[in-house]
Amino acid sequence: MNDINKLILELLKENRSMKYISKELNISEKQLYIRLKQIINYGYQLVPSYCYNSDVYYKLEKGVYVPKENEISIKVPSSNKEFRCIVISDLHIGNIDSDIDLLKIVYEYAAKHGINIIFNCGDSIEGVHASDRRNIDDIYKQLEFFLKNYPYDKNINNFTLLGNHDYHSLHYDGLDISKTIQNSRYDIIPIGYGESLVKIKEDSLLLKHELSVVETPELGTIPRLTILGHGHLMKTKVYENFFIGAPSLSYVSPNKKEEILPGFIDMTLHLEKGRFEFVEAHHMVITPKVYEASVSRCRLKKMYNNYDKGKR
Repeated sequence: MNDINKLILELLKENRSMKYISKELNISEKQLYIRLKQIINYGYQLVPSYCYNSDVYYKLEKGVYVPKENEISIKVPSSNKEFRCIVISDLHIGNIDSDIDLLKIVYEYAAKHGINIIFNCGDSIEGVHASDRRNIDDIYKQLEFFLKNYPYDKNINNFTLLGNHDYHSLHYDGLDISKTIQNSRYDIIPIGYGESLVKIKEDSLLLKHELSVVETPELGTIPRLTILGHGHLMKTKVYENFFIGAPSLSYVSPNKKEEILPGFIDMTLHLEKGRFEFVEAHHMVITPKVYEASVSRCRLKKMYNNYDKGKR
């Protein structure tokens, strides 16, 4: 192992963040993550810990580390009373109605407003089995285009759920795009197929996307807030839970006869004692300027109270 990698190991043992190590050693974060892969190849187990400010820590673990499937945690400072993020879905890269420039607009918006977290609710690529509306016919070229042209910002982490179009590549072609993304981009973090639980302080939200060819896995925890991909339209429903349907960040319409405006959600979770008290979801459309189309608000505290009473 070379001297720089040994230094990185020592800094990891001191619980230093990736941003700190990058600055201390005067190397880019991209170069640092390449070196982390080299360290892993020497047999070290590195367990990631994600932070609200987009920073990442790695803990050295002995033995074999088996990450929890379809579950992540994002650390938020105890003083924070809000968790602000952007939600996108259904990019469908490879479809004739996809547009990577829409994603660039979202990243510009996030940088302008100091937002460090993006949740992607699935169908990043079109695949080659679901439709014939493709301008990139090869699954590998779709993924290559996705990885090469997906925006990068050192202050933004993109947590990416994988939907039915993403899963088709694994089901039909044996290509696990989750592993390919993980090996290629440290800032795009795959968090499972179909469903993933995101833990924030003492609470959690669920990201969900129908897989179609197989049953979507059901997680043991059912949170009060669920964000759905796949529908392509911004919708909200309140039952025992609060459901938010994420709009499509493409021109791909669920109804081919109707045109849709691409968009995203600017979402703020208001926190009380570590739990979600109130959610505020702003539906932003791109025309190509960014406009607020609507805002949905829901007080989740009442749902928690009713839920807790029902368990007794």
